[in-house]
Amino acid sequence: MVILATPMVCGAESLRTVAYAEQIVTVPEQVTKVATSWEAQNSVLAMLGYGDKIVATTRYARNTPAFQKFIPSIKDTELSTMAGSAEVNVEQLMRLHPDVLFVAAGFPENKRAQLEAHGIAVASFPANSMVSLIERVLLTGEILGPDAYAKAQSYKAYFERNKSLVAERLARVPAEQRLRVYVASGSPLTTSSRPSLNQDWIDLAGGINVAEDWSLLDVRHGNANVNVEVIMAAQPDVIVSMRQRDVITINQDPRWRTIAAVKNNRVYANPRGLFWWCRETSEQALQFLWLAKTLYPTAFADIDIRQETYDFYKKFYGISLADADIDSFLVPVES
Repeated sequence: MVILATPMVCGAESLRTVAYAEQIVTVPEQVTKVATSWEAQNSVLAMLGYGDKIVATTRYARNTPAFQKFIPSIKDTELSTMAGSAEVNVEQLMRLHPDVLFVAAGFPENKRAQLEAHGIAVASFPANSMVSLIERVLLTGEILGPDAYAKAQSYKAYFERNKSLVAERLARVPAEQRLRVYVASGSPLTTSSRPSLNQDWIDLAGGINVAEDWSLLDVRHGNANVNVEVIMAAQPDVIVSMRQRDVITINQDPRWRTIAAVKNNRVYANPRGLFWWCRETSEQALQFLWLAKTLYPTAFADIDIRQETYDFYKKFYGISLADADIDSFLVPVES
């Protein structure tokens, strides 16, 4: 990654440029309005102090209860897209005129050109790995300004602290005691192999992804890319489901009841705060800590995940979570 931040003056307006990979993003010296068509980027923006500066976002972020509670202005934003990250409404964005639009890699070049011609910077980033996530947080901070960049650097240090904390305790868990994990990512029959973000956080938590070597189709969330017979043959010890409703489906389906994780009552809904911790959000820093403690409670007996959750949102989001908030984050209900 190459980052180059350069100040410049255009007419009466002071501008900054941030160069990385093969992109040059030019924004005003003071960024005051932002937009995104990437679900998980909303939480990154909120962490970096720009949640109340979002003018256009995604339907899911706008409707997420925790986002509405802690960043109330999200309810007043307009939808940047009616579909995926690339399907933005260009005319609407021109009317709202954010300083910068954050999107996932693969954004159509014709739309980028239209927006940039109207003075709206477009910042795109790769996805689906922990390395990409950390780089995106840092680059987003760089684009937003010095205070946001300082927060992003502090976040990276916290992320590394959690990696070390987990690794130290996993050293006491013998290889033969490591647990096999299946991730239901958006539906009971959707999962990820290597390489993927899911694989990365399972690795950090000391789990063994039963799908690590499976040949899987790259499908949109909610579409199946594996069948239940394959999962039954793999016999995972633990199942992590992104959605609470899939936990219910898995526990009630007679076929799944033959799987060790179901028989031993070890099917868990993934925590969700402003976004699902398991996805491309900055809240990912808690994901592998939560999973490691879930997999190996004895080795992580000294880790209070409720306190870790409170401290993380207090330090990085300026949010003081009540006990009920922490309950809803750690054991989310469907909405």
